[in-house]
Amino acid sequence: MKDLGRVNCAILGSRGLVAQRYIQRLVNHNWFLPVMVIGSQSTVGKKINDLPWFLDEKRPLLPEIIVESLDDIDLLIQNLRQKNVQIIFSAISDSVANSIEYRLAMAGFNVISHASVHRLNDNIPLIIPDVNPEELKLIHSQNFKSGSLTSCSNCMVIPLSLALKPLLSEINCTSLKINTEQSLSGGGRKLLTSGRKGRKIESSIPGEGESIINELNRILCLELDNEKSKIDVEVYCSRVSRDYGHSAEIEMIFDEEVSAHKIINLWSKYSTKTQKLQLPSAPAKSFVFIDGKINASLHRWVGSDSKKPSTDLCSAMSIAIGEVEITSNRLRFKLASENTIKGAAGSGVLLAELLLADGIIHDRNTSLNELLF
Repeated sequence: MKDLGRVNCAILGSRGLVAQRYIQRLVNHNWFLPVMVIGSQSTVGKKINDLPWFLDEKRPLLPEIIVESLDDIDLLIQNLRQKNVQIIFSAISDSVANSIEYRLAMAGFNVISHASVHRLNDNIPLIIPDVNPEELKLIHSQNFKSGSLTSCSNCMVIPLSLALKPLLSEINCTSLKINTEQSLSGGGRKLLTSGRKGRKIESSIPGEGESIINELNRILCLELDNEKSKIDVEVYCSRVSRDYGHSAEIEMIFDEEVSAHKIINLWSKYSTKTQKLQLPSAPAKSFVFIDGKINASLHRWVGSDSKKPSTDLCSAMSIAIGEVEITSNRLRFKLASENTIKGAAGSGVLLAELLLADGIIHDRNTSLNELLF
């Protein structure tokens, strides 16, 4: 594969599950070229090929990148500029991200962040590319000169928003109840490792339900803070001893009777901007309907026929929907998705593709036509 024309990018994070998903997805991407990885002091100076690989899939053939430090932000900015980096995919903790990411955006880099600290900031777009791409307009009002800062949503909010958007856009809903079962990997590399060692895992996820409600409110414009709010929302979250794959059971009550035909048709005809643009990470179908019981460990891979996310960018980029039950004005269904791909790095890469296709990020070497065609 020729590197000419690929947009240079960097990854903030080296050993975390989301950071390694980014490395996995970008190394063979036709549009993006990873040229820098920035990590903690325990990994600085090491080749990324020599770091422990925590994902289940075999480590892809990686470039000879040596992990750099983020301790000296001025030196980091200098190195990023020397390597002509335009996009930074950030998968670092809130405590670090809150200060570092603003500095990087001010320095002219386009930062795509997974830190929760930015998600409710009115000046920072909270984007799910196949749900609310129109919110990217906020970037034009940011005071980052040529840079930008965009926030990715919670790994459970992404599939929930995608499943709810077609329905809420067409039918008035009065009540929404969500029960989630979130995998160990959703809590990070250390929690996944602990679970695999058989250690007891706390089932509660403090603050998660409130975070999901707040992000759904912003992304889907539910107006939950409005005194005349039309939707009563309840969210209950639990951690389960499953390595990968989040699932949720949803109950919706509408102000009119609904039919299975109408509900399935709304999901089936839902078309996203990312699909219309035929972006590399956009699956042909947003939803894959499952006969029988939803199995998150199995159905997290929907999006393509392969389970090879390093070479198949659509793998795990759809969401699975099944166990649909409709009685009068009440709808119940379940969904499943891959939390580290669709819920994290996969959506981050899709967002970068959209930024490039929309002309918000300008590739200095290659025209968009060359990338698309």
